[in-house]
Amino acid sequence: MPTDEPTDDVNSPPEHQPSSPTSTTAATAAAEISPVLETSGSESSDNGIRLSPAAARRLARRNLGRVSPTPDLVTSLVRPSSPDDLYQVAQFRRTFNPGGGASLQMSQPAGSAIPNANAERRSGPLLPPHPSSLDIPKRYGGDCIFDMYSLTYVKDPDVNLLCPICHDPLVDPVTTPCDHTFCYRCLRQSIYSSPSGTACPIDRDPLLWPNCFSAARLVRTQLNNLMVKCPYHGRGCKEELRREVVELHATNDCRFKDFTCPGTDCDKTLRSKPTDDTCPHVEIQCSYCQAGIEAPDRDFHMLSCLMTKTRCEACWRLVRRRQMGSHQESECDGIVIACPYQEFGCPSRSLRGLMGSHTVICAFHPDTPSGIIIRSQRELIQSYSDLGQQIQQLNTRQDETNRRINEVTASASRRGGGDPAGGDSRTMQDLDAGFEEVHQNLTHLEARQSMWTMNQVMPIREEVTELRNNINMIRMHVNWLLNRSREEGRIRAANNSGSSTIRRDGPGDGGHMLPERRRSTSQETDLPRL
Repeated sequence: MPTDEPTDDVNSPPEHQPSSPTSTTAATAAAEISPVLETSGSESSDNGIRLSPAAARRLARRNLGRVSPTPDLVTSLVRPSSPDDLYQVAQFRRTFNPGGGASLQMSQPAGSAIPNANAERRSGPLLPPHPSSLDIPKRYGGDCIFDMYSLTYVKDPDVNLLCPICHDPLVDPVTTPCDHTFCYRCLRQSIYSSPSGTACPIDRDPLLWPNCFSAARLVRTQLNNLMVKCPYHGRGCKEELRREVVELHATNDCRFKDFTCPGTDCDKTLRSKPTDDTCPHVEIQCSYCQAGIEAPDRDFHMLSCLMTKTRCEACWRLVRRRQMGSHQESECDGIVIACPYQEFGCPSRSLRGLMGSHTVICAFHPDTPSGIIIRSQRELIQSYSDLGQQIQQLNTRQDETNRRINEVTASASRRGGGDPAGGDSRTMQDLDAGFEEVHQNLTHLEARQSMWTMNQVMPIREEVTELRNNINMIRMHVNWLLNRSREEGRIRAANNSGSSTIRRDGPGDGGHMLPERRRSTSQETDLPRL
């Protein structure tokens, strides 16, 4: 952290200092650290200054004479460097690349910073948290998780190993970029519930979860070596173990961890003390997935049921287990994603929750002036590449054509004894002879096709002619039958009208009607019989 104290007393030459033992020691310390302080100005040791323990003590004794001494100066100088490769300063952020060299870039405020811009920098805690650090609610099986936060310690832990939020020994310690260490669960809850946005709970510096990292191995080793009592010491267990092995003892080895089932015919055990004398090992139905389970195993089933919820380690939201994959792919605000305009050349990567603010100011946005220029350049480059491909294809085809021409020329030269003109004339004659042969073959084929068609059509024509004759014959017979029916109708009508005349004149007149019935046998209406 930067201080308001000037550093003239550090950088000033020894002759300007008072001649006292304290000033002599300060001058010596200033001489040792002056090459480093020249590059960092008035910044404190958190900016990356590394001193030997002796020089740090001398510098600390010098600072005792100040009115407002620099806080935590000695410990910050002698403690091992943070595994994070980014050091926060007042106006700049110093980035140390593994390949060598250092670069400075402006630190951006919260809400607009794009973390993980450097692909070589690790993101987020490297170690997975303990299940108790995920703060899974009781209704989703949180009661059956071994609680690392409820352990009883044999001795009072060192105050430097306590979490500044819960004031208990650190569990899954996570260090922020501003070099403060918290419990995994405490820091996640603070970030998730902070009304002022993501900020460090101590110095309120802008904080993003992907910029945090697991604490140093030394801190974790000290925490794991803390002596704790067995969680079942209230039941009679006298074991005192290191914290890193207490869970294995409590879940597998401790003989006080289970209770005998009160059922007379049941030989199973219970993880909690029974409240009555009835056997609780009855089958019940899961309220989420409707699966059949035993009542004592309900909480353990909740930890694996696909319909229950668990914490997303990226955004700290409760999500159903079966939807965790799709949630992290499309919804999770804590997942680092690429810029939507990556195809236009934007190399930025940011949290999904902060990507909206980045896209507004992204220089590769298609609607911005720079984006329009970049898009036109990309289109021009694409057109150039297309033209290049077309030219390459044309060159390939030209080379193939030249190769074939050379082969034909070479073959003609070999056949013609070195006379290309005579070879070309013979080739033309061969082509003409072949064309004539093909023409003759086509003529023969056409003649054969015509003959075959005539042979097939002639019988059909004869059959059609016969059918037409039969149809005409039938038509003649039908006409004859119609005429006969009409004639008989006229005769009946005449007979009906002349009946009264026959009664008056006598039966002799009826002889005149007989010849009339022979009119149908005249040559005009005489037709062959059927």
